[in-house]
Amino acid sequence: MRRMQNSLPRVFLGGLAAAVVGATALAGAATAAQAAPTAQAPRPGAIEAVQAPVSTDVRSSMTERSLSADQAIKAYWTPERMRNAIPVKAPRRTTGAPSTAPEGTPNEAPPAAPAVSAADRVKRSPARGTVAGSDDDVSASTAVGKVFFRNAVDGRNYVCSAGTVNSNSKRLVSTAGHCVHGGAGGAWHQNWVVAPYYGHGDRGTWSARNLVSFTGWTQNSNFDYDVGFVKVHDLNGQQIVNAVGGHGLQTGQSKSRFMTILGYPAEAPYPGTHQYYCQGTTSPSGNRISMPCPLTRGVSGGPWLYGYDNSSGLGYINGTSSTTNAGRTTLWSPYFSGDVWNLYNYADGL
Repeated sequence: MRRMQNSLPRVFLGGLAAAVVGATALAGAATAAQAAPTAQAPRPGAIEAVQAPVSTDVRSSMTERSLSADQAIKAYWTPERMRNAIPVKAPRRTTGAPSTAPEGTPNEAPPAAPAVSAADRVKRSPARGTVAGSDDDVSASTAVGKVFFRNAVDGRNYVCSAGTVNSNSKRLVSTAGHCVHGGAGGAWHQNWVVAPYYGHGDRGTWSARNLVSFTGWTQNSNFDYDVGFVKVHDLNGQQIVNAVGGHGLQTGQSKSRFMTILGYPAEAPYPGTHQYYCQGTTSPSGNRISMPCPLTRGVSGGPWLYGYDNSSGLGYINGTSSTTNAGRTTLWSPYFSGDVWNLYNYADGL
């Protein structure tokens, strides 16, 4: 597949697009002789986090039926709503020139296998390839799931992808920033859930407890910071990583590595019902990395995995699907720098 040039426009893969707004000057106690001070915008790598919000109808259900947020959110996601949730279209964006900046200090968290008995372990089905005859090349991962959420601005239900990630809490999920927040002018998404191994033998549905991203995304829609982590509630007393396994995490690595992308593309020609994959070597692209890959919207938030092991279904997350180009030939991810390592540790400590 021919690799396209970095100047091609990019398109959001999932979530809601929002226009970038400029910084606003905040007036202080100004006098005629003294100008009002100007607010200092937080640096793009600053972190924002919220307790996962719910929609008004879910909030009412919690009160009327004495349900927890976890119970009410799961009741919201009926099979029909899951089937009808869509990846949203969004405006295009151009890219910068390749970066020669240093890649940073490497950090690493190891992957973790599920804490289950041999009898309960899943025989993984194959992920679906993007070329004919490739279906058996890569196994689907129990640690990759389909994400469902309600957009608080337009009230519609959308889909993304995500990967569980090992941590001290065993409760973290890695996804794209636009899969947790609509970006500048938008809001935190509501009724957020992830269904690991969706379509391959679903392993349950986990609801969000906390949503976390960078101010670079939430306030400025900066694709360099289109990264999110979600801390989820337990399901039947079990943490998500213990139930389905968790990928490792690496930051500060080379921008050129052989990786496997997994996710749930839900725009034609892909149905959104099973995991699809791409494999290839990434390339530097400004403060992001890119790889030739034809997967469409819905794959947003799916992990970019270094050292993916077919037998375990685990690897090291080094990126997350963020944007594509108009021809759907290339995917981009933010580069996982030390800021992402800080975001991961902050989310785990919530």
